[in-house]
Amino acid sequence: SSMARKVEIFRITLVFYLSCFVARALVQPRPPSDTIKQNNHRRAFLNKLALGGPAIGVACVAAGPWPAKADLASAAANGVPMLGRFEKLTGANSFIGSWKYEGTKGPPTGELVFLKNGEVELRSLNDPSIILGVGAVPWKYVSPKGQDTMVKLSFTIDADGEDDVLIFQGELDSAGGPDRIIEGSIETGRAEVGARGGGPRKRVGSFAAKAT
Repeated sequence: SSMARKVEIFRITLVFYLSCFVARALVQPRPPSDTIKQNNHRRAFLNKLALGGPAIGVACVAAGPWPAKADLASAAANGVPMLGRFEKLTGANSFIGSWKYEGTKGPPTGELVFLKNGEVELRSLNDPSIILGVGAVPWKYVSPKGQDTMVKLSFTIDADGEDDVLIFQGELDSAGGPDRIIEGSIETGRAEVGARGGGPRKRVGSFAAKAT
C-alpha cells in the first residue's frame, strides 16, 4: 500500500543518516582511557559494514556539505556586493598607489607613487628609500563621463638634475584591472599652472607606468 511504501522509504532514509553519523563518529579521536573497550565496538561495527561500508561512505561524502568558493567570479555570479578589495576602481582609486615608471625625459625608470594627500613621489627601483623627485603641486584628475572608463591624470615631478619641473599629462583605463597602464606626455613650462591644464608648455618626452 501507499502507507507501507512511505514507511519503507522513511526507514531507509533513517538508516542512511544513522549510518553516516556513526561512520563519522568512528573516525573521531578517543580518550586513551576508553581505547580498549571502544576499539572492540569499532571492530565489531566495521565487520558488519564490510560489504555496505564503502557504498555508505561514498554516499555520505557526496551528501556532505562542501565549503563555498571564495573567488571574484563566483562572488559576482551569486550577487555578492563588490566591496573592499573587490570594489570597482573609480576616480582617484584607479591610480592611487605604486607604479613601475619609464620615461624618456628626466629619470628613465623608477617607482611612481601617488599618495592620497595629493603628493607624488618618484623613487628608485633599486632602493625605494631614495627619492628621485617629488611633485611640485598636488596631482589632479578628471573622472570619466557616462560609459567611458578613461581617467585623465596630471601631475608634476621636480627631479634631481632637471632645470625645469616636469609636467605629466596621462590617461588610464579605470576598468583595466591589475594590468592598468598610465600613458602620456612629459612637458615643461609653468608647472603650477600647467598641471591644471593652462599656461604655455612644451612637449619634451613621453612616459608609461604599469600598476604594481
